[in-house]
This record gives sequence, structure tokens and C-alpha cells, in this order.
Amino acid sequence: MDETTHPFSKKVLDRANTIEFNRVDLSNLAFLNEQDGVHPVSVGHNTFASTYLHLKDLYQENSELVERVTNELVKINGALQLANAHVGYRVRDEICFYMAYNNEQDLFRFEEAMDHCILQKILPRISGSDVRVDQLLRNLYQLFTNKQFEEDLDMLELDLNSAIYPRSAEKVVEMHRRLREDGFTSFWIS
Repeated sequence: MDETTHPFSKKVLDRANTIEFNRVDLSNLAFLNEQDGVHPVSVGHNTFASTYLHLKDLYQENSELVERVTNELVKINGALQLANAHVGYRVRDEICFYMAYNNEQDLFRFEEAMDHCILQKILPRISGSDVRVDQLLRNLYQLFTNKQFEEDLDMLELDLNSAIYPRSAEKVVEMHRRLREDGFTSFWIS
């Protein structure tokens, strides 16, 4: 997303994972010292085939995971409804599938994987300039950190270090700062 791009509709966001590539660290030259080249990995077509097409398929295999993810999303939706940004069934299903694949490959702890899902599927839906968006961001911050949102930067840093979903909490802080300074916020504006 940049100034030449129209905002994505919620319909598009529901079907795609959003990944930000706007953090640039030019001073990172460590990769230049790596002697081993990267070799291609051969994978078969089954690697990219979906195991689950319907949530019912996953639920029969792992009802506990589906219920745990759903419970987290119900809490998040409580905050999102304030600005009519709540997620629906498609996003719930996609996040459940993501979490199932995460478990199968043993990639991240539940909280880390859920943090990625929140960043990729939920926070991009939030934008606006009114009091409801301010309160929504504050409510999300509290859900992600178990702490009240405070303007004190030192306290925010401490909260982020102990947050349940630190990446998402950090993005919420960034979005709230933009709302306070510019009068408008969006996931996309940095």
C-alpha cells in the first residue's frame, strides 16, 4: 500500500493475509558475511494443497483448537464491534486453518501464531478518525497487554515487553499515535 493504491476492501482483506514490508534497516549487513549460499528446496505439489476446506473438517480433528481460537476472536470482536470492524466467519475459519497448520508444523507457540493472525487478518480492517476508533484501539491494547492504555511511552514499552500479543499491541500503539497526531488512522499509514 502506498499513495498510489486504493484501500483494499474488507472483502479482499478477508481472503488474504497482510504482511508489512515497510521496516527498513540499512545498517544490517550481517547477511554479507554468510558464506553458505541458499540452495533451492524441492517440494511436491502436495506441500501447497489445503488439508482443510471447511471448518467442520478441522473441528472433527481438533475441536479444542477451533474453540480456543474462536474464544480469542469473540473477545477481539467485542472491541471491534465498536467501529463495526468485527470479523466474520470467513476470517474465523482462515485463522483456525492458519493455527492448525502452525500446530502441525510446530512453528510458533499459540500466542505467537495468533499474534501474526491478528496483524495479518484483523488490524488491517481498522481505519477512521472518530472517538469510536480511539476507544476500539484502547480496548484492543488492553486485550493484547492486559493493561490499560496510557500515553506514557515508558509504560507502553514495559507493557509491550509483557504483552500476550506484542506485535499487535505495538501496531495498535502506532495506529493510536497517528490518530492522536493526524486525526486519522489506518493500518497502512506509517
